[in-house]
Amino acid sequence: MFVDIEDFKSPLAVEIILLPYKRGRLAPDKKSYLPKEPITPDICWEVLKSTNAPRNIENMLSCIAELPPSEQAHFKDVVLSTFTQREQPDKKPYNIVLLGRKLAQASGYEEELAEAQKLKEGAFLSSAPQSSKAFISLKKYFLNVDFSSYDKVFFLSDKKITFGKKVKLPKNLEFPNSSDVSFANIDYNLAAKGVDFSGVQSILFKNGASVDLREAKNLPPRLDVSMCDEVNLSGCDLSEQANLSFKDGAKVELISAKNLPQNLYFSICDEVWLRNCDLSEQANLSFKEGAKVDLVSAKNLPANLDVSMCDEVNLSGCDLRGQANLSFKDGAKVDLVSAKNLPQNLDFSMCDEVNLSGCDLNKFSNLCFKNGAKLILNDIENLPEKLDVSMCDNVQLEDCDFCGVKKIIFKNREQMENSRATLPTSWKGELLFAGERAELNWAMVTKTKGGR
Repeated sequence: MFVDIEDFKSPLAVEIILLPYKRGRLAPDKKSYLPKEPITPDICWEVLKSTNAPRNIENMLSCIAELPPSEQAHFKDVVLSTFTQREQPDKKPYNIVLLGRKLAQASGYEEELAEAQKLKEGAFLSSAPQSSKAFISLKKYFLNVDFSSYDKVFFLSDKKITFGKKVKLPKNLEFPNSSDVSFANIDYNLAAKGVDFSGVQSILFKNGASVDLREAKNLPPRLDVSMCDEVNLSGCDLSEQANLSFKDGAKVELISAKNLPQNLYFSICDEVWLRNCDLSEQANLSFKEGAKVDLVSAKNLPANLDVSMCDEVNLSGCDLRGQANLSFKDGAKVDLVSAKNLPQNLDFSMCDEVNLSGCDLNKFSNLCFKNGAKLILNDIENLPEKLDVSMCDNVQLEDCDFCGVKKIIFKNREQMENSRATLPTSWKGELLFAGERAELNWAMVTKTKGGR
């Protein structure tokens, strides 16, 4: 049966109650102890109604275990109640679970003890020094639930667990079974409305979990996501997260996150999203070999930004002033849509895919691309005077201004047609196809989809 704490006592006060049965009463001379007395069920009930502190519970069970086997049987209900809707630690330095199992085996009620130890939904007592209530939940959705009266809640569902923004959380949360936990309540406008974590002290996630904390408010300072495969902290204020770390191989999303901690360590993450972030505190920003990195519209990029190990790099909308040593990996996919102040020494000759749409390329006299690459150059006003795309398999040149271009070299007519390049009627430049050195007159050009 469940025994609630009706008269809370401190661990020290409970130890004084157990002293005659654990060590013996203090002798009249105040210097020695009298022989230990055999503990009684009434004393055990008093302990259970006073505390669930692990050391007290362990000492109580130890006193029962010292009795002869025939007398231990009278404590069956005490032992079962010790584990009924009560959290008891099953690890060092305590031996509570082991002691309970031995007592049950000695008196033949192992199956009843196993049933008592099963976690059932509802309130139970936490193994904490103070009188604290906890809660076990088997549900998956919590849209408007108040857990604030509990010290700890165990969410035992192995399915995706979702919280709404109006939920009130306990001091401590544990997710031992679920691999997918979301605190981001998405409304019909697809806007994340995060949960308020005020008062939360700790959150324990399952190893390998996917955790969505978008727009969360007042995150606990010691937030531990180091065991999670996927972490989404987009829109969060991380000013209190001094020791934030991530798992090797994790996918990390910090889109529009504010006040990023200094020197976040991303070099073990497979995927990193830092869109719209201020990176002024990131003195040494580097990434893992083969990583996917999204830095769209990120501000204050560090001068030593190193993306040379990344398979995919998105720097669209960034100001690349000061990135003199920016380089890309062989085979990389690179997006620089509407990026500003591109370094003149940028080398795309090893990239499988390059998107420079909306960029100013007027200062680039020798743009080189990889053989077989995909090249997107849409909506560009200032193309280089010479544009050679003949080595590329796929080229897009839609809505570009060719007025300043003096020479264009395509692989063939099909490539030019597929590029959707629209040459102005007044254009006097030289149009060539790879292997054909003869200049084409405008009459010939208008026969293709590239003309008007």
